[in-house]
Order: sequence, then C-alpha cells, then structure tokens
Amino acid sequence: MKPNLIKSDSEAEASFSFRIDHLPTINSKWHYHQEFELIYFKKGNGTQFIGDSITNFSNGDIMLIGPHLEHYWRFKEKYFLTDDSKPVEVYVIHFQQNFCGSAFFNLPECYEVFKLLESSKQGIKVGNANNQVAECITQMANARSYERLSLLIKALGLIAYDETAQSMVTSGLKNPLVFDDKRINQIIDYISKNLQKNISLNDLSDVAAMNPTSLCRYFKARMNENLSSFIWKMRIGYACKLIQKEEMSMKQIAHESGFGNLTSFHRAFKKLKGTTPLMFQQKISS
Repeated sequence: MKPNLIKSDSEAEASFSFRIDHLPTINSKWHYHQEFELIYFKKGNGTQFIGDSITNFSNGDIMLIGPHLEHYWRFKEKYFLTDDSKPVEVYVIHFQQNFCGSAFFNLPECYEVFKLLESSKQGIKVGNANNQVAECITQMANARSYERLSLLIKALGLIAYDETAQSMVTSGLKNPLVFDDKRINQIIDYISKNLQKNISLNDLSDVAAMNPTSLCRYFKARMNENLSSFIWKMRIGYACKLIQKEEMSMKQIAHESGFGNLTSFHRAFKKLKGTTPLMFQQKISS
C-alpha cells in the first residue's frame, strides 16, 4: 500500500503548526509528511500503525513521528457511532527541524534534542515524561505565540531526557545512526547494504578494523544489544518495508531479507513482531 504525502497547513505568522482535532476521521489513512509530528491523544483510543509497528494507543499517549515515517491512527468504532460532536480530542503539532532557525539545534546545549529528532525517524512513544509533556502541549492552546514556541522547545527537551521513551519501528525499516560514532555507523551501513548475504563476524571486523572479540564488546556497549540480534532485527525491519509495498511474494521477501527459507523467516518474524508476515500484511492493507 503506497502511503500518501500530506502537506501540513502552515500558519502565516508561526514557525510551526498547532491544531486540536475532534473528529476520528482526520488523517485516518496511511500517510507521511515532511515535517516532524508531535501528537497527544488526550481523549481517544484505537490502533496505531507506525512504520512496521502495529500497537494500541489510548488516552494520554504521546508520540513523536519523524519526517517521511509512514503512519496512521485507526480509532475504535465507538467514536464513529456516537452522537457526541467532539468524540475525540487530539493535539497535533507539525514542525520543521529549523523552526527555531537553522543553527539552533546545532548548539552544544541542544545536543540531546538534536539526537532526539534523529531518533524520531524510528517513531518515539513518550514514557515517564508523559504528564509533563502533555501539560506543555495543552498549555499551547491558550498561549501567545512566544509562549507557544517556548512550550514546544520545553516539550522536546523533556522527551529528549526521558530514558523510558520507546522506539516504535524495528531497526532496518529506517537505517539508524549513532551520530557521534563513525565506527558504529560504518557497521550499520555495511549490514544494511548486505542483508541478502551471509554477514560474518570476520566481515564486520574488517569494516570496523577491530578483532572479533573487541568488536562484539564494543557494539554491545554502544548499542545495548549484541550484533547477531541487531542483524536479525535489521532483516525483519527490511522485510516489513517490502511487505508494505505489496510487490513481492513472501518467498521473495524472505530471500531479499537474507533468510534462507520461508520457515526461518516466519519463525523470526513472529518472534519479533508477535504475528505472521501474512497477518501483518493484512493488518496494513485493511
């Protein structure tokens, strides 16, 4: 299924757009946009599709979606059948990375927020900072333009330092970067370009210019998971991307993703995603 490009309505005298949605039909289709999206579901729940992630959302959830990351929100049927004229309440903010100027997030003080914006390419669900971020977002409704700008910056800072925030997308759908580690970036780049092949530890050792034992320890320390697990997730993430395009058979997708046969592909996919490749495709297509 090809996602739709949606252009956000820009406010004439504002550096970013802010709105409150009350209808469950708003943008309820598979889409992406060039801006970042910060979305707060104050009232409303259902199923959210973010990249290759299919999970539930509920009252109070806050998500940060990076540019070009496909997504949509499917509200539960009860919100379409009610007589309430405003059955849901969703706060939506769209902004470009340079909404504070081209140099702002390159300042040393903004380094954590800069990393957050890069990480949002994987989609982020806010964790323990949820209530504080929600307060910033709701205050924007009645804030003056300058105050609204400062509230958005504060909200991004809260998310950036939220150690319990979760990435939504499997590694591989969008190639992750570590930003300040050239060696790790080289390893990830090599893996992403060679998923079809049998990627050996010796190959990666050559890329990183490290012996295998040191490489495994280094990668684990930097990425908080071992190399074999990371490669496995990259393969499944890439498979999800191919499934969404609906251009290949499952056998072809398994091969393109580096799995030797359909059995190992199905087993790995279900272990990571909690569903079969076919069921995942059906959920996306529906």
